Amino acid sequence: MGRVSDCVRFLRTELESSSELSAFSGFEDEVCEGAVRGLDVDALCGPQQSQNWLSCLQNWLEWLKSAKVVLEQKDYLSAAVYALGLAPRLAATDYGTARQRDLGQLWTDAIRGFLGEIAFVKWLRERHRKRVELDYSVGPLEEYLPRDIKSVDGREPRLNISIKTTKLGGIWLDVPGAQIMHSDVYVLVRVGVTREHFIAFLKAISVIRDKLFSRAVEHGVADEKFLEQVWESLPEFRPVPAYVAGFLPVKRGDHTADFPDMLGALPQSIQCVIHDADCEVKVKRAEVNSFLGFWHPGRQECREQLVDILKRKGRDVEGKKVEFAGIGDFTRAWHFLANSGRLKRRDGEWSVLLQLL
Repeated sequence: MGRVSDCVRFLRTELESSSELSAFSGFEDEVCEGAVRGLDVDALCGPQQSQNWLSCLQNWLEWLKSAKVVLEQKDYLSAAVYALGLAPRLAATDYGTARQRDLGQLWTDAIRGFLGEIAFVKWLRERHRKRVELDYSVGPLEEYLPRDIKSVDGREPRLNISIKTTKLGGIWLDVPGAQIMHSDVYVLVRVGVTREHFIAFLKAISVIRDKLFSRAVEHGVADEKFLEQVWESLPEFRPVPAYVAGFLPVKRGDHTADFPDMLGALPQSIQCVIHDADCEVKVKRAEVNSFLGFWHPGRQECREQLVDILKRKGRDVEGKKVEFAGIGDFTRAWHFLANSGRLKRRDGEWSVLLQLL
């Protein structure tokens, strides 16, 4: 974890001397966790810098300034409204598990996803002057799979782009089930949503005081002194920090010649196809932090293929438990995984994609 600590110190020093990344203040640990463990920082090392970690961190820091976007209260409002329209149509059972989520949790989970989409659109407007409209239309849920973008500069996009959201410390682009077959490009957005944001938002728009508290007083449920104490204990809304981690082109078509080093042809059906993987070897376990391909936690052939790849790379994984960094237990279903360091993220790569879009 030494590299994460180095990153945290580096980022905090930057925050003390500049306000450009001030939105990430208080999130230094999470930001560095995702960037270092996902191998983003390594991906931004120049060929002559791989042995100079501080130079790599400087590259990453400059890149982060261009990738960041800040979500304000209006952005959260948009996410909350459209997420509420989607939440009742989501399955209460988590994909591949038996865990049940109530409608309120489905709503807040959907808000996080919409915040990632809104962040991407806002970033495209601010950074690339692209006018992008999200597809908020209400329809069958399967219509949400192929693409999240409805229009680009007033016309229909030429590529199906799906936007995935993770926390600031998340390191995986994780596409469940057969979704990987339906989009041309996947974009990963990291969003700093805390456990306090939803309540803070409800406080900010006066839902709690003007509706909940006033009704409590009206019906004699609580007195104003108690409610004022509760009000003061609630967190204040703060802007949500986010950044666009990168994109992964997956479908073969006319655009693939521009990204020849990514995936080969996708299999006709989902199966254990691992393009590449690597790990950090611990005392009793091997922690996979680099992966590109399909994975199913219940398929022995997947594990055997993964172990074989790791052994061919000289990793001593014999007799060790193989785990994925940052993931406790996978849902018992198919996943397409790519660690964030494998994503395309440089300005030139975005320029090519946006021309194709």
